[in-house]
Amino acid sequence: MPQNCRPPALGYVFSSISIVIQMRDLTLSKRQASSTAVRHLAWVARVLTAAALAGCDKLATTNQAIPESGPDPSYPDVVANYLKSTFKDYTSYEAFEISGPRWVHSFHGWNWLICVRFQDHARRRSYALLFNGSSIIDSHYATQTDQCGTQTYAVFQQMRGAGLGPLY
Repeated sequence: MPQNCRPPALGYVFSSISIVIQMRDLTLSKRQASSTAVRHLAWVARVLTAAALAGCDKLATTNQAIPESGPDPSYPDVVANYLKSTFKDYTSYEAFEISGPRWVHSFHGWNWLICVRFQDHARRRSYALLFNGSSIIDSHYATQTDQCGTQTYAVFQQMRGAGLGPLY
């Protein structure tokens, strides 16, 4: 959620829930109750949407605050050092590849996201890292929302001859 938005007031949420509960207690014919329930649910959805957007004077855009200079050019070295210091037995993995950086908004604010792919005993794994400047903000095995599967990769020279071990 953008920094200029506040979460919905709990009063809106609780009043919407009480409306749904009251709808359950309607004593109408099945056909009338069905059409009434649909109208009430549509109304509840509109109220919850309005409550979620309350206090927002504008929504964030995908290009908000993109630095003009781009990421620090030494980010591959920073990522390689981070991976080597974070994981045990990283030498047992092979075929490291790195994606180009993308400017994304996450729970940690606006940061650069890169993805690293590698072979874990003949199984392809992807790892996502958020960084800003020369520090890693967050890292995790890639999920669908990271969109690592749609990125273009290049050989990760800084991890040549090294590997990445599991996180357990």
